[in-house]
Amino acid sequence: MSQEERINPGSPVQAKQAGFPQIDALRVLAMLSIFMQHLWFTVIPNPETTLQKIFKPVFTTGSDGVILFNIISGFLLAMPHLGREQRPFEGYLSFLRKRFFRIIPPYYLALFVFTIANMLRFAYPLVPALALLAQHLFFVNSLDYSNMLTNFSQFWYLGLLAQFYLAFPLILHLFLRKGPTVAALSIIALCWGGWLLVAWRFPESPSAYPDFLANLMHFNLPGRLPEFVIGMWLASFWEPRTYYRQSITSNRSFLTFLAAGGLYIIAGAPFLKTMNLPLLHIYDVPICLFFFLLVLSTSGAKAGRSTILRNFSSHSYSIYIVHHPIFSYLGLRPSTVTHTLGNFTILTILLLPLSYLAAATLDRAAALIVNRLPHSGATKTTIERSRNKEIRD
Repeated sequence: MSQEERINPGSPVQAKQAGFPQIDALRVLAMLSIFMQHLWFTVIPNPETTLQKIFKPVFTTGSDGVILFNIISGFLLAMPHLGREQRPFEGYLSFLRKRFFRIIPPYYLALFVFTIANMLRFAYPLVPALALLAQHLFFVNSLDYSNMLTNFSQFWYLGLLAQFYLAFPLILHLFLRKGPTVAALSIIALCWGGWLLVAWRFPESPSAYPDFLANLMHFNLPGRLPEFVIGMWLASFWEPRTYYRQSITSNRSFLTFLAAGGLYIIAGAPFLKTMNLPLLHIYDVPICLFFFLLVLSTSGAKAGRSTILRNFSSHSYSIYIVHHPIFSYLGLRPSTVTHTLGNFTILTILLLPLSYLAAATLDRAAALIVNRLPHSGATKTTIERSRNKEIRD
């Protein structure tokens, strides 16, 4: 079968999907890191005690959970087409319909609920509330940095994810035409090289809003595209049934890329305090990649088979959606909470289960609404699949 035939939009292939329990463990760890980071900045925005300063690097790097999510997304989306199965691509419109119907129902439901809640809880004016809602409905919210000042701030990731879905078929085509290694390294060089060029041409300035171009690149493609592409590259040679080190060492180009990342981690460590975007973000990517590979090992598979972990993983997407607005509706702000580790621990114990229950309720409500829609069979199946942690096409 030729490469062109493998991407033929007229030849969708249905194949048995293989479970990947390690991905459950990765999703949970990524979601927990993001949750803890958001709560940390709410409770302890400026560490004062020695113990708080010790824990600060641990919790403030929790935003790197998004990098893990991006690697996971690229890995899972590419696996059926670049892996052993070599499944033909189902077509651009079919792919977009499947992907967007997977993320839209709970997201849109949460947007409408939270928009009403914002007007009632914070007396948010109608017109700005509707304008904010419209940005998010059309997935363009990540292009407006002022949204980071609202309790919808974490939704920037949905805008980024939508951008990747739109670009994925084109990137997959490039992988099939040029080969995974050439395609991946070319995209990484262009994206990070372009970001570095923008940062050099438009350096950070106190008068920027705030550092507009650097942040615009940080929350959108092409700045974040390499993370997805690394996952796609890994999927092209990963063998789930072999020892994970054998899969990595079977691709010397990827192994060289890992070595370069490791050298950058070591060489850049003394300069971390003075690093800015994009160098700081590029520094975090190989760290997350090493962690991804570690959890993808046999021990990660064992942890991923835990019933509790699977249940948490099945709602990780909706936990991401609901947790930050819940903080705001409970009145949790740096100016209203006691800045102690004890308070942070208590709030974690209380808010994590609350976020889980809210996410599970959101998922059930979204599924119920979709099931009542006419011609909802395909959408219903998509939502049900989001409860099963399998490799998705």
